[in-house]
Amino acid sequence: MTDEPAAEPPAPGRRPDPGPGHRAEGAPTRGRLRSSMRPRLSRGQLLAALLCGVLGFALVVQVRQTQTGGLSSLRQSELVGLLDTVSERAARLDAEARQLQDSSERLRSGVDRSAAAEQAAEARLEELSILAGTATAAGPGIELTITDPQHQVNAAILLDTLQELRDAGAEAVQIGSGSTQVRVVASTSFVDDPRGVRVDGQVLVAPYQYRAIGDPPTLSAALGIPGGVLEVLREHQASGQVTSMTNLLVSALRPVPTAQYARPAPAAS
Repeated sequence: MTDEPAAEPPAPGRRPDPGPGHRAEGAPTRGRLRSSMRPRLSRGQLLAALLCGVLGFALVVQVRQTQTGGLSSLRQSELVGLLDTVSERAARLDAEARQLQDSSERLRSGVDRSAAAEQAAEARLEELSILAGTATAAGPGIELTITDPQHQVNAAILLDTLQELRDAGAEAVQIGSGSTQVRVVASTSFVDDPRGVRVDGQVLVAPYQYRAIGDPPTLSAALGIPGGVLEVLREHQASGQVTSMTNLLVSALRPVPTAQYARPAPAAS
């Protein structure tokens, strides 16, 4: 039997060496401490994150399809019609710009300034009278007759029809049914009525008839585009008949209102 050397007693004030593998009771190891501080994702959170990712991807695909599918779904004839409408609007705006530029140059030239100013003032007065509905108007345009056997056409549809005509360049419009005709101006209102649609206080019943002065091909194309007025009418079991005319008369007039509060402002000194 071999005698083992006796362990040296620890120095005073010094803790004994715990030796390899020894861990103080209650002290977590470094690995366990890190794992306890790391957040853990539950199965529900992982599933929610996955669903959010799938939903986001679907929304992006839908937006891209909507942006690229608007024109790609149209037929060639429909695309040609849209292009013609845009081209005609651009040509009309160019002609108006040239006319205004010519008037401006005549007024600035000083040659026969008074005659040019008088002529420009008279032309402007005629235009304002037509826009205000206090003067009759004549020119090329279209007639739109709306039949509504199921009584599905309401004030909103008639207002959208007016907006389509205005966007297509209609310069003078009247709407009526039978002997009742209403001149359409900026303040015209459309309200549903049990008997039909009330336009500026006048009750109109189907069939409704629009008379709009403007470029006939442009006005007709605007009403017939996909999702336009004619398609909306068909969706409501109604129909619209468009007739182009070379000389259309808009004869309905509006009385000149009397201002109750407004007065001419004094000239600036």
